[in-house]
Amino acid sequence: MLFHVTARHTFDQCGMYNPDIQKDLQAFLPSIQQLCKEHSVKLHYVVTGHPDHVFYILVEAEDSGSLCSVLTAIPMQQEFDIKPVRFLGVDQF
Repeated sequence: MLFHVTARHTFDQCGMYNPDIQKDLQAFLPSIQQLCKEHSVKLHYVVTGHPDHVFYILVEAEDSGSLCSVLTAIPMQQEFDIKPVRFLGVDQF
């Protein structure tokens, strides 16, 4: 199942401005692929809307529970908006 995630954080929780968060993220990011594998989550893309303190993520997961296990492991406080979505091929437009 595909999910689109909008992840928002505040200025004080931003890795661009908070050196403690930045350090924690740098330590965490090398493990993200293994964490996704452990929870059967496939990352399709992650983009940021900097400077709006937002990430847009497209993932594939069996359910929202496994996705939440991955998202909540990220070492920064964020608010998540998780929407199940489906792919529409280009030929459908």
